[in-house]
Amino acid sequence: MREIKLTPFAPNLVESTRSIGYSFETAMADIIDNSISNLASRVDVLFDDNEENPYIAIIDDGTGMSAKTLQQAMRYGSTSTLEERAENDLGRFGLGLKMASMSQCRKLTVISKQRNKINAVCWDLDHIHKTSEWSLIVYSDDQIKQLKHYDKLENYKSGTIVLWEKLDRISESEIHFSKEFNQKLDFADRHLGLVFHRYLENKLSNNYFELYFNNRLVEPIDPFITTNKATQPLEEETIFINKVPIQIKPFIIPYKSKLSAEERSVQNSYNDLNLKQGLYIYRNKRLIVWGKWFHLLRDSELNRLARVRIDLPNSIDDVWTIDVKKSNATIPSSIKDTLKNIIIRAVGRSEKVYRYRGRKANQTSYEHIWNRISNRDNIQYVINRDIPMFKALENSLTDEQSRLFESFINSVEDGFPYTGVYYDLAKDRNIEENSLSLEEAYDMAKNVIDSFGDNVEAKLQQLEVFQKIDIFQKYPSVLTMIEEELNK
Repeated sequence: MREIKLTPFAPNLVESTRSIGYSFETAMADIIDNSISNLASRVDVLFDDNEENPYIAIIDDGTGMSAKTLQQAMRYGSTSTLEERAENDLGRFGLGLKMASMSQCRKLTVISKQRNKINAVCWDLDHIHKTSEWSLIVYSDDQIKQLKHYDKLENYKSGTIVLWEKLDRISESEIHFSKEFNQKLDFADRHLGLVFHRYLENKLSNNYFELYFNNRLVEPIDPFITTNKATQPLEEETIFINKVPIQIKPFIIPYKSKLSAEERSVQNSYNDLNLKQGLYIYRNKRLIVWGKWFHLLRDSELNRLARVRIDLPNSIDDVWTIDVKKSNATIPSSIKDTLKNIIIRAVGRSEKVYRYRGRKANQTSYEHIWNRISNRDNIQYVINRDIPMFKALENSLTDEQSRLFESFINSVEDGFPYTGVYYDLAKDRNIEENSLSLEEAYDMAKNVIDSFGDNVEAKLQQLEVFQKIDIFQKYPSVLTMIEEELNK
C-alpha cells in the first residue's frame, strides 16, 4: 500500500465554495460574528458604489490578530469543529471569514492591528487562477499604508478591517449595479439590526457593541416588542440535551390595536424580515433562524401572536446541525415532544389574546354585539339579540315590521364575510375598530336611553348595562357625557 497527497486544486475549490448559499446579508453577519468573538465594542460598515472600484469595509476595534494568527485565520478550515470553543465564540467551521467574503467578492483583504503592529494579507481569486496555487498575498508595511481605511486602525489600540473588492455578485448588470448595491445594503442594515439585536440593545451586557452603516447607528430590532407593556413574556422553561441546558421563553406580542402609531409604522417597515409567529432560535444570543414552527405546529391565525425564544450555547452545534452560514438549524428529535408541549401552552395564551383582543381575556361579564357560537368544530357569529339597542328597536316595531327586521338580521348573519375578514387579518391589514364618530356613538346610546321616557332611575340602570357592552368600551366618554346629563 502506498499513499499520495492530493491537494485540492485551488482555483476550482474556491470557485465552488462561492456558491454555498450565502446571501449578501448573511455573509456580512458572518464577518460581524468574528468582530463580536474578538470583543469589539464598535463595528463600522463603510461602503462606496463607485463604478470603478466599489467596495465594502467592515471595521472593528476588537483584539486584532498577529501576523501568524492572521495567516492562520485565512486558511480554509482554520478551526476544527471538534475543538472546544470559548463561550462567546460565534464561529463554527473556521470557514466563515473566507467563504462568506468570497461569496460576495473576488478579492478579500484583511488588515489587522495588534500590539501596535499592523499586518495585511489578501486572497485574490484572479491571482489564484493565475498561479493555480493557494497563493496568499502578504503586504509590506508600505503597501499596507495604501490600503483603504488603513488610517482607521491607527486610531485604535487594536482592531481588524475586512475589505471586500471586485464585487461581482451584487448585480448581473453593470447598469443596475448602484441601485441593487444600495438595496442590498438597505436590507442588510435591517437584517443585522434583527440578528444582533440582543447585543445592540443591552448597554450593560459584556457583549454590547455599536454598529454603524457609513457612520449612521443601526437600531436593534426586537421581534418580541418587549418595550410595549402589552407584550406578555411567559415563564421561561429549561430543557436539557446531553446535560446542556436550553432556555425556552415564549412571548405573546400585542395585537396591532395595542401598538402605538410609531410601533405600527416600525413593524410595517420590517415586513420583509419575516417577523412572524414561530420559533426564534438564538446561538449565544445571536439570532440564527426565526419565524417558523419547524413542523411542530401549523401556522394559524389564532396563534399568530406567539413567538418562542430558544437560547442555545455553542457547545451543541452538531446536535442542532447549525450550518456553516449560521442561518439554519434542525430541532433534535430527542426534545421535539417536550418542546411541542411548551409551544402548545404558549399558543393557548395567544389564542385568548387574539379572540379577546382589546380587553382582558378573563372579563367574561361583557355583552358582545356579535356572539361567537361553537357547535362542535363549526363556528358561527350571530348578532346578540339581548343587548339594549336591539331590544329597544324590536319593541318599537309593529308585528309586520318586526318580521321584516328579523329577516334582515338573518341575512346579515348569513352573509357574514368570514373569508374576507380572515384574509385581511392574515395580510396584517389594520382593522378600523373605532368606525363611529363620538357624535354617532352618542346618538346611538342616547336614542336607547330616551326610549325610557322620563324615568331617570331606569335610564341610569340602562347606562350601567351599557358599561358591560363591548362596543361602548371603545367610546367611554360617551357614557360619561350621558351620565352627567342624567345626574343634572
